[in-house]
Amino acid sequence: MNLIKARFLRYGEPSGREYTYISNVPVKVGDLVQLNERGQGIVTEINVPESEVESFRDRLKSIIGKVEVKETEAADNESEAVLDE
Repeated sequence: MNLIKARFLRYGEPSGREYTYISNVPVKVGDLVQLNERGQGIVTEINVPESEVESFRDRLKSIIGKVEVKETEAADNESEAVLDE
């Protein structure tokens, strides 16, 4: 089991406390991930020891996937987030 910690993004910035998730895809610190249907977050720690989650291991959730940020060719140069499955 690959455990990571991540913070939700609020207005594009990491906010609040860290939450522990199971990651079935390889990620590194600083990667953008889809944490649930509505929220994205940034990975703050990888290789979290299982001993840290022993008391709530049965309630851990998995991330949906890693988000790949691609630059668009739009005139305003906005970034487009695409879920990498």
